[in-house]
Amino acid sequence: MKNHSLSSRFTRLGLAVIMLFALLGAAVAPAGQAAAAQAGGTSAPAVSALPASEAASVTAAVYATAEFMLKNGVQSDWQAIGLAQAGYKVPASYLKALEGKVAEAKGVFARATDYARITLAVKALGGDPANVAGYNLIEKLYNHDAITGQTLNNPVYALLALDSGSYTIPANAKWTQSKLLAEILAKQNPDGGFTLTTGASDPDMTAMVLNALAGHKQEAAVNAAGQRAAAWLAKAQDKNGGYGDSSESVAQAIIGLSAFGIDPAGADYTKGNINLVSKLLSFSAADGGFVHTAGGSSNPLSTEQALEALVAYKLFGTGGKLFDFSGTPVKNPQVSVSVTVEGPNGTLAEGSVYAGNVLTALDKTAAAKRLALVNEAGNYVTGIGGVIAGTFGGYDGWMYVVARGGAWIYPSVGMGDFALEENDRIVVYYGGDNTQVVDAVTVTPAQPQPGQDLKVQVTQKQWVWNEATFTSDPVTSPAAGVQVTIGGKTAVTDAAGVAVVAGGLPANKYTLTVTGYLKDKTPAIVRHTVPVTVASAAADRPAFGDVKSISPWALESVYTAYDRKLMNGVSENSLLFAPKKNITRAEFAALLLRLTGNEPSAASSAGAFSDVKAGTWYYGTVNRAKELGIISGVSAKTFKPDGLVTRQDMAVMMVRAFKLDATSAGAGAGAGKFSDEDKISDYALSAVRTVTGLGYMSGTGGAFEPTAVVTREMAAAVAVRLP
Repeated sequence: MKNHSLSSRFTRLGLAVIMLFALLGAAVAPAGQAAAAQAGGTSAPAVSALPASEAASVTAAVYATAEFMLKNGVQSDWQAIGLAQAGYKVPASYLKALEGKVAEAKGVFARATDYARITLAVKALGGDPANVAGYNLIEKLYNHDAITGQTLNNPVYALLALDSGSYTIPANAKWTQSKLLAEILAKQNPDGGFTLTTGASDPDMTAMVLNALAGHKQEAAVNAAGQRAAAWLAKAQDKNGGYGDSSESVAQAIIGLSAFGIDPAGADYTKGNINLVSKLLSFSAADGGFVHTAGGSSNPLSTEQALEALVAYKLFGTGGKLFDFSGTPVKNPQVSVSVTVEGPNGTLAEGSVYAGNVLTALDKTAAAKRLALVNEAGNYVTGIGGVIAGTFGGYDGWMYVVARGGAWIYPSVGMGDFALEENDRIVVYYGGDNTQVVDAVTVTPAQPQPGQDLKVQVTQKQWVWNEATFTSDPVTSPAAGVQVTIGGKTAVTDAAGVAVVAGGLPANKYTLTVTGYLKDKTPAIVRHTVPVTVASAAADRPAFGDVKSISPWALESVYTAYDRKLMNGVSENSLLFAPKKNITRAEFAALLLRLTGNEPSAASSAGAFSDVKAGTWYYGTVNRAKELGIISGVSAKTFKPDGLVTRQDMAVMMVRAFKLDATSAGAGAGAGKFSDEDKISDYALSAVRTVTGLGYMSGTGGAFEPTAVVTREMAAAVAVRLP
């Protein structure tokens, strides 16, 4: 065996990324592509008149709107159809729920449009409308009694549904495609447009009819009717490029025209330099949705119709139609995956995207992070984010691996051919023959406690070429000489792949990072991270409900103070610490009594201050602290128990409670001068120098901030340091 050739990996990735540049701005991969019929009877993809910049905007809008929907949950059949035709994987639960709906209704719905809508959705999601929970929706539709004499959208959507797949429709059916076409054509107004019932033509219904006629435009009468309808849409378009204030009318016009093979961005549909596509994009909202009218907020109906229109326009570029599902479904639907791009000296990008293959995932991540992808002579990618292949003088370059189900996959295909699954993790990395990936990281003990040494064992995986089988076999070995970093501490693994983080860490949640960066060389190992939690020494200690509000530097001190019963929670109903709450003078006096092992005075003792009333929880505490000389009042007769403690007052009370002095601080006392020392009151200056010299308190950025108030987490940190 020998090491698998880097050049073959490099070439494979490079050839794959060639595809990236060919795909930029291209149509979203559709389900059921159907070529647009030309005048001569042949079929070929249509050519869009949209400028490249606007075409890119359409692609970006499809991504943003589809992912906006997925984030908020698929809420309608039309959304499901739009997402599926945009190339996204609709959660399987949606089709299951739809089948449940049919089963609950026992396959009976009052309106033909219900059967049509469900048929289109089931077909788009890969189901069989002729057998939904045991019910044949196609039969229900072609034998429906209430299509004629109803609104025009009944025969229109019935026809779209029956055309959506290869269904057997008997000649004696109440509604064949021919009968439905006759019903529709009979409703065309003299001006060429259509309307829902009777009266003046309207853009929405005219566009919907045009969409339905598209599947039969090879018939002369149908084609003629469609051309008249398209001409009416052009004439009805206003000077602002739309049809009044509604985004939905614009969306429907794009769907109908695209299906019929007419470019909605063409000259006939451009008014004042605004075409139908650019007009629709003007209704997009910052969150990825679309608004009903300009200046509004995202609207579910507007958003689902806009997505369908954008996808219909993308399909127009490849000769497909929005509601034609007769072809091959999307090969690799876009799913949610995470992507990391690791350079030779650090991480270049991280993020989550929707993608069907690694190529698309890299493209989206690079675009989001503004990373340039460099292509040389159409052969291979030579750089990502300014990192160029061959930087270190060898066969070093960009490679990729995929983590799935806790294991690495080393693909043997190009990026564009590797089909992704939900929650895959992609790592695109710069490496050489020496670069390996982390196979596993084992931390011992598995549940470390504060201050406990951490033993970290790292194994690595490489793929070795097998001459006998012509495959790359995975080989696991210790990762020696790599860096392990956690909580600000770094250790290097030995020959066995083991590193020891001496002294452990305080209780908290950490990210352990393994790196193998080398000076002027490709990394020895691809950067890898794992979460590590250092638990409190008290395994049965309940967690504070507001633990996320506790600063990392104070977390262990808070738990220690709580364990030692120095400080309690602030709620009787749940365990809350309120770390950012300011501590009062009475509360700090009570803390110092507990620290020094003193009990409060009896409730009957004489009061020391007029504002410390008998019956309050702090009455005996304040009196005892006054007796011990720990506290003094703000005046001869008042203490201000609910007043807040400043940092300089805390220093004074600490010195008094523990009888600290400057000499006990040794060389540290007063050795460092704070930048704001002139703001420390004369009565507190000596105490501040003493407690900081002893390490019980510290400054921030060279300043002590003497008048800043003390929070409960600050008090906890100080309390556990005191003797």
